[in-house]
Amino acid sequence: DNLSKTGLVVREAVLEIYKRSSKCRILVCAPINRTGDVLMRSLKKKIPKSDMFRANAAFREVDGVPVDILPLCLYEGGECFQLPSLQELMRFRVIFSTFTSSFRLHNEGIPAGHFSHIFLLDASSATEPETMIALTNLANEHTTVILTGTPNNRTSWVRSDIARKNGLRVSHFERLHATKTYSNFNPMFITML
Repeated sequence: DNLSKTGLVVREAVLEIYKRSSKCRILVCAPINRTGDVLMRSLKKKIPKSDMFRANAAFREVDGVPVDILPLCLYEGGECFQLPSLQELMRFRVIFSTFTSSFRLHNEGIPAGHFSHIFLLDASSATEPETMIALTNLANEHTTVILTGTPNNRTSWVRSDIARKNGLRVSHFERLHATKTYSNFNPMFITML
């Protein structure tokens, strides 16, 4: 699997942040497992495995995890994916998760603000509530949040009529993109690739 143009930029950004300070803690979230797995595979060539962890949904199919990513996960007992102890979890410098599974990090006790940087990959293809899971639970005013996505790439799988009528078909990315700060493509806030 090759990285997209955006994936290449994100990989380089994660590497630069990682290299600049050993105090930085990075969370990389994506709407689907494959996106995180492909980026992690690319980064494990440059970042020691001991500094990275792949947080999976408890009942993700083990057969769906690439063989080279599985050692970076915690899968014990052959039943479900686990998380290490809070102390171990907080030592990892780069953690990968889906938007939805990021709640497990919070449930394990990682406080808001632990991550210096949170990347929300393909945020335009996820519902706003999905992207909010990581931000609500793990970000604070000191966290740098980086969103990637494609304008007008609406998620099409909001099943509830009530949710669609109340704007939940619009992604967080699209909602931000429509604000004055971001819609004028100010290079301080947005980069078009």
